Amino acid sequence: MIKRPLNSRFSKIFLRGDKTTTIRDNPWPVGVPIMLYNWSGKPYRSKHENIGTVVVSSVREIKITHRTDGGMLYAYGYPADRPIHMTEGFPSRSEMDDWFSRIVKPGETVTKAMMFFL
Repeated sequence: MIKRPLNSRFSKIFLRGDKTTTIRDNPWPVGVPIMLYNWSGKPYRSKHENIGTVVVSSVREIKITHRTDGGMLYAYGYPADRPIHMTEGFPSRSEMDDWFSRIVKPGETVTKAMMFFL
C-alpha cells in the first residue's frame, strides 16, 4: 500500500472526517488506497504510526500566491461546499495563510496538486 505522511496537527481532524483535501507538490494516484501516517518520533528516524486510509477521488491544480502586501490567494477553480481552510483542516483562514506564507515567498505564486478524498 502507498503511504504518505500527515502532519500530526491534522490527525484528529482527518479522523473526524473534516479534512477532505490535501495540497502537495505532486499529485497522488486517483482511486488507489493510501495510508496516511505520522512519524512516532523524529522524521525518517522513527517508526510510522498509521492514521487511516484515504482514496483520492480527484486531483486539481491549485495556484497559491503570496501577495507582496502579505495576503494569500488560493486559485483552484473547483466549487467547494466549504471554505478551503476547512477542507484542508485549518480552524481559520488566517492559520492556513500562516502555514502557506512560510512555503511561498512574498510576490511569488506556486502551483501544487490538490487532492480530494472520497
